[in-house]
Amino acid sequence: MSTVSITYNGNPGFEIADEFMQLLFHYIKEEVVKPQYNLTNKEDLISGLTFEINGYSSGNLSLRWSNMFTNSTEEQTMIQVLQNVIINLQNTGAFISVAEMQAIPTDNDDNFKLLFSRKPFPTAELIKIIDALIQMLQGTWTSTNYYMEINYKY
Repeated sequence: MSTVSITYNGNPGFEIADEFMQLLFHYIKEEVVKPQYNLTNKEDLISGLTFEINGYSSGNLSLRWSNMFTNSTEEQTMIQVLQNVIINLQNTGAFISVAEMQAIPTDNDDNFKLLFSRKPFPTAELIKIIDALIQMLQGTWTSTNYYMEINYKY
């Protein structure tokens, strides 16, 4: 697993295995495609998420949101997207099943399929990442523990 640095607007963020972000991006994309979200660069956002989910930037994954939102209203919209992803994950239960993870389309990433082939993934770990992303969008992220430990091993 490659480790990537997740930052927003040049502010320090956290480091995390790219496969965990790839998994999260799948759920963000499922939510952001819904018509109730008005974002100026929505198609670019969806395209970028798809690119990351498919594994085309494995080892070089990035958030790429700094120039995506044109104003604070759009940042608030993205926060709403993330909050709804949390609700969706909570409704899934404590774990995302292996079958569900294997069904995620990844055009170019056998490592993703292998990592998530043996055991379910705890939804609480994705929610932890989302909480950090929300804080980054709000400008309230102050953690100095830059490596985000995720409780999941192959």
